[in-house]
Amino acid sequence: MASAPPMETAALVGQPLPPSYEETIGTNPHYPPGGPMAYPPTDSKVYQPQYPPQGYGQMYPPPPQPQPVNPPVVSVQTVYVQPGAVFRESPAQVLCPVCSQTVITQLEYTSGALAWLSCVGLAVFGCIYGCCLIPFCVDGLKDVTHRCPNCKKTLGVFKRL
Repeated sequence: MASAPPMETAALVGQPLPPSYEETIGTNPHYPPGGPMAYPPTDSKVYQPQYPPQGYGQMYPPPPQPQPVNPPVVSVQTVYVQPGAVFRESPAQVLCPVCSQTVITQLEYTSGALAWLSCVGLAVFGCIYGCCLIPFCVDGLKDVTHRCPNCKKTLGVFKRL
């Protein structure tokens, strides 16, 4: 079985090895005894700004100032999603998307398809002398519009038919 060749040193054949780190630090006149970390702390000097000589502004114009860059205006549309908001025949507690208030809706009843069909149905069965108009007086047959009590905007509609 073959074995690996012996490891060779990094020095050239016939040349002496370079000095070690300790030998270099000990003989180098640039480093104090004890190595490069033995330097005393340097004195902190106060920086004195140098201003241009008098009359500098007359000889040379001042450097141009950078103009501020205005970012483009971005409009954001906020969409409110109310997963539990179900508009039925009773008032509902919802967050108004217009005035951002949690409110209980006001109800407004309007005659819809069910009221008209009830009126026509009563007229067909002989209630033509005013009794057929009764569905327009019953809120249970009308459509319900839910409005915000603060800003009066429509929040939802419940249609009976």
